[in-house]
Amino acid sequence: EILRAMVRSTKVAAALGLGLLLSMAAFGLTSRKRPFNLRTFRNFVIQNAVAIAAFLLVIRGFSALVDAGAMTPSVWAGAVTGATIIVVACLGSLAVASANSRVNIIDDEVAADEMRERGRLLLCSFAWMIAWGLLLIVLALAGPAGLLSPATALVGALVLIAVTTVLGIAVWRLMDELDRTLSHESGNMACYLILMLGGGWAMLAHLGFVAAPTPLDWLTLLTVLMFAASFIVLGRRKLLMR
Repeated sequence: EILRAMVRSTKVAAALGLGLLLSMAAFGLTSRKRPFNLRTFRNFVIQNAVAIAAFLLVIRGFSALVDAGAMTPSVWAGAVTGATIIVVACLGSLAVASANSRVNIIDDEVAADEMRERGRLLLCSFAWMIAWGLLLIVLALAGPAGLLSPATALVGALVLIAVTTVLGIAVWRLMDELDRTLSHESGNMACYLILMLGGGWAMLAHLGFVAAPTPLDWLTLLTVLMFAASFIVLGRRKLLMR
């Protein structure tokens, strides 16, 4: 009922957006390590304006799901995960595009130079993320009470799987030796996380302590653990410190 009220009320959605804006402003003004000047302030405003717009679009999308009566916990988790991936990928694509234009919203010049050098790889990676996020959303919208029929969702899912396959091959070819090493390590870490968390959930469900995960729950869990493994590997190699 709380989620229903949140996404159905325009005032609540606006309040959430304003709260998000104020929290990001407070965080940005209190934790920035770089000097405050006109350029950094412009970049800060642009980045957060795009984030707020994306946030409000997601809220509107969830209102459609609630109105259709399709907002179950599994659907909510899958749709939130897919929307989050898409928003992050779109923001990353915007950053890469800006680094190659006069309107550069990247304050760190080292990071901007790296984005220019690895632009094709980054854009292909972000495109892959968008396709995968859309796949989760399409599957979340499917079903007897969903907005899409199973047949329509299947066609869309097959197309998106083909797109992710092509983009995955392109990304692999653009990777250097370090990138491929990190990819292998992330895959190994993801396997351990799936065994511990996914296997633990299945064990508890088998023993009757919790509800069994649905197929959509498994897809969402595998997606979350895949990205979590990547962050863990990057953190272990201290590549997230910049």
